[in-house]
Amino acid sequence: MDAITSEISQQFAMELARTYNVLASTNTLRKVLSSVFTKIDLASYTKFQLHSLFNEIILNNYSGELFVKSLLVDYFIQEDVVAAFEIKTNNCRLDFLQVNGSTISYEIKSAVDNLQKLKRQIEDYTELFEYNYVVIGKNHQFNIRKELPKKYGIFIVEKGKLREKRKALKNSLINPKSQLSIFTKKELIDNFNSSKMYRILKEFSANKINITFREVLKRRYYKKWQFLFNNKDEILPVDYQYFYHHNITPSIIYGQR
Repeated sequence: MDAITSEISQQFAMELARTYNVLASTNTLRKVLSSVFTKIDLASYTKFQLHSLFNEIILNNYSGELFVKSLLVDYFIQEDVVAAFEIKTNNCRLDFLQVNGSTISYEIKSAVDNLQKLKRQIEDYTELFEYNYVVIGKNHQFNIRKELPKKYGIFIVEKGKLREKRKALKNSLINPKSQLSIFTKKELIDNFNSSKMYRILKEFSANKINITFREVLKRRYYKKWQFLFNNKDEILPVDYQYFYHHNITPSIIYGQR
């Protein structure tokens, strides 16, 4: 089936990626795919097989955000690493965060994305995280350098794999007030015995706030990432983010294989 799905146009694969719903019924999945594979009888395909066809179409033909996120998961899936998808920051939403001994941001600018929001995103993430990367399609590798601070790292998606083009350097522009703005009220009280930012900034050093910021994010996202780590072999790559957020047993969604 790989040979067949690889013949689908990128434009069509992009449309499928945007409309694909992991919670779609068997009949809905079959109806959509039957309009694509008109010469293949999909009546006997299980729900999991139909999901797998969507996965093949998207991964073989569309180098957008879903594909790049699947590469990031495969690259960083380790027991001693915690990571997270779609982190709300002060003014933006970060695509992927890794927390281990440091906080490391990854903003995706895939081959089908533009760079219009990048400047604002850079400003936001520079105030929060210790290391920062952009993950780019190869078509952006020349234009991106004009936008990036020198300490930003670069990963390039090339031939279906991630390649580190430039290593990120330690960020010295972290703003402790911006970091505190990411905490919930409960997280502030639990870690600083106060929800008043002016008081915390007065009583705690920037270094202490940064260390606590890192520890809080690791605790906040540990359970969700651990679920993905434990169940990754049962989850299709295009669905990593969904299962990360919802922690549902894969067989409940996919049915029997």
